[in-house]
Amino acid sequence: MNVLLRILLNAAVIGGLAGLSSAPDTAVAQTSPSVPGSGFGGRPQVGGTYQPRLSPDVAVTGTGAEVQRHKDFSGKPCLSVSGSARPFATNPKLFDHVVYAENGCPKAIKIQVCYLQASGCVAMDVPGYGRKEAVLGTMPSQKDFRFQFVEKF
Repeated sequence: MNVLLRILLNAAVIGGLAGLSSAPDTAVAQTSPSVPGSGFGGRPQVGGTYQPRLSPDVAVTGTGAEVQRHKDFSGKPCLSVSGSARPFATNPKLFDHVVYAENGCPKAIKIQVCYLQASGCVAMDVPGYGRKEAVLGTMPSQKDFRFQFVEKF
């Protein structure tokens, strides 16, 4: 029952991802998932499961606002964000797409995480010196995914 409920709840995400390419070398123009007046701004950062981990300063290519990141006293970004696909115990061909965020600074940071170029986003509040995880969606037979995130200022 739990598997069926997750599939139904994520049907909108599946429908929104139908046009995305899963090729890691596909060049994709970016749009900011920011909402005016929400505090989320700047270009989004990109991550995924099938590419090497991005250095914290790697940004999405394209035009738009400057990349905004919270930084520690030495100038390094506070957040480290990564993703993984977690298979269901009851069906190994069904995967939860999980995004992990780790904060190396004392202040809590809010981020907005979306599938790459999708409008359905997940808000995360990462506590100071803490770690948080969120499920972006559930996909059948799709281990690899890409995501983008923006920090709130």
